[in-house]
Amino acid sequence: MGNQRIYRSPYPTPHVPTDLSIPQFLLQSNPDDVPADKVVLEDFDEHGKSITYGQLRNQAALQASALKQQYDLKEGDVVGLFGSPLQPPGFTSRDNRTIPAGIIFSSGTSGAPKAVLLSHHSLIAKLLVLRATNPFNHNAYTREVFFPSFAHIYGIVSGVLLPAWTGGYVVAMPRFEFDGYVRRCADIRATLLRLVPATAARLAADPVVRGLALGTVRSVMCSGASLPAETIAGMRKVLHPEIVVLNGYGMSEGTISLQREGQAHKAGSIGRPAAGAEIRIVGDDGSDVAPGSDNDGECYVRSPTLFMGYKDNAGETADTLDQDGWLHTGDVVKIDRDGDMWLTGRKKELIKYKGNQVAPAELEGILLEHELVVDAGVCGLIKNGVELPAACVVLAGHEATADKEAVLRKLQAHLHERVAPYKRLRGGIFAVQELPRGSTGKLLRRSLPKVIARLGRARPRL
Repeated sequence: MGNQRIYRSPYPTPHVPTDLSIPQFLLQSNPDDVPADKVVLEDFDEHGKSITYGQLRNQAALQASALKQQYDLKEGDVVGLFGSPLQPPGFTSRDNRTIPAGIIFSSGTSGAPKAVLLSHHSLIAKLLVLRATNPFNHNAYTREVFFPSFAHIYGIVSGVLLPAWTGGYVVAMPRFEFDGYVRRCADIRATLLRLVPATAARLAADPVVRGLALGTVRSVMCSGASLPAETIAGMRKVLHPEIVVLNGYGMSEGTISLQREGQAHKAGSIGRPAAGAEIRIVGDDGSDVAPGSDNDGECYVRSPTLFMGYKDNAGETADTLDQDGWLHTGDVVKIDRDGDMWLTGRKKELIKYKGNQVAPAELEGILLEHELVVDAGVCGLIKNGVELPAACVVLAGHEATADKEAVLRKLQAHLHERVAPYKRLRGGIFAVQELPRGSTGKLLRRSLPKVIARLGRARPRL
């Protein structure tokens, strides 16, 4: 333990209360910059019915004092603001680090979903960490259109809990459609855009954007992958020359790194350790990697945002969260001399396509089911800032000399009929003489992008 190189966040360490539930935290501890007349809830079925932050606190206090005696309520009971009783689990005064607040499903190394248990403490910590890292970006004056799913950790925290706490204004889209998104952003005079790389690239190039009033946008937050420098430059031309582009890196199990406004942007960097986080970069030999070197390693993180464990899966929990409190992310990272982090690969070998996780082994198994395939390897290819599933296959016998284009189209159709749309081989499918394998026969997956690059096939088959 003595030779560990622990990188601590340069941002303020938040104090996370251990005696509040999520509802209590949202109600009692709004930041000072949330005006009392800020509307927190509107009922669109009954025009004009709304409640402000100030009214929310007053109603809560009145109901607490009046109803406590009338209904024999006890500490922690919750009632509806407009008179409808709610039936949440009873909150107690126990340590909120031990009380589950919800379950988020995440993919494991095999692609099987795992139930990620999140405590009230963890979710409160995520809110405090985001605010401590970017106080000028998460406040009562933020306006945004939000399209990611509320079923994922990103949507729950950034689209629901964070704006409810800070007073931010959020318009939700039931499904993403580019023209509708950018026009709605102009309508509400959005100050913040949350994008994935493909959407950012289109925004920088689409002529429709140039005719819209998007001059109020000051920040762009990108998830899924880092943005290329040319995309950032393009967005600054069509939005604002001083727009701040922020990248971050995290998972359902914990918040890891974030970029802060005012920090010199490095295209491709995933930022620095988030507020309250400690980071270790551990090499294959178990030793900690020095900063500024060309070596990378698996990213370990210790933070108040970490999950409780995987529900009913003690084995996976022990493999992911060690006894010293370090989360083994499975992602390969390096840190430069300035303390900026760079994501270089994924030890878990999962491909992340627009926030969806794709297990290479699943696609390889489907390809190998076809009689024309004797070997298959799947990897992720980065194109325009988006990671795309791609495959290399070794064809059987006479098919190796037949019309390869027709055979590959047949194989691609075979796979696409059996998987969800986000698992399709959007990076292409390529015929090779052999796959790169080690002395033990293990597929060297990280070598596949180099194999594809040597083939010189720049246009993927979609």
